[in-house]
Amino acid sequence: MKEIYEKAFKPLLPKQFDGNEWFVIGISIIVAMVVYYITVRNRKLTWSEIICISLLNLQLTTLGDYFLAMPPYDFYDTVDNNSGEITDIFLQNLVYPGTMLFFMHFYKSRKPRKWFFILLCTIILGSLEGISVYFFQLFTYKTWKIYYSVLFYFLVMIVNVFFYDRLRRYLDKRALSVAP
Repeated sequence: MKEIYEKAFKPLLPKQFDGNEWFVIGISIIVAMVVYYITVRNRKLTWSEIICISLLNLQLTTLGDYFLAMPPYDFYDTVDNNSGEITDIFLQNLVYPGTMLFFMHFYKSRKPRKWFFILLCTIILGSLEGISVYFFQLFTYKTWKIYYSVLFYFLVMIVNVFFYDRLRRYLDKRALSVAP
């Protein structure tokens, strides 16, 4: 049993339970409450949009962290380890997709100008990463810089807006073709 623990579970556990784990727990709770609110209590997105946006961003964060934080590039470490730990599961599966779901909920309900929205979300995401890095040591940058993240978020927001607009057109067209 100890051998199973050593091989399977120990690598997933944090080296020490400290501020960055508490930050992940706190931000996960906040994002979970926001996701509940925008998907159950005040839903503006359809279930198809919610699922597609969530899956897109789950894929983006998983691939992004895999390629950027793992060898051969290894630009940064997440939380306490150079490879995934249990808190990464919350970040990749809840926090990142949930945050993007919130932004797209806002995009659909308020209909802001696209470039203003993309720039505003990029600034917010860059600021949130800055807080997570400099106050909670959520990431340990090796050769990575915060402005790389800002550029990455800018591209991610463009992809999300483009994806949402195309998805919305597709769903509208499909609804018209099915309607009696």
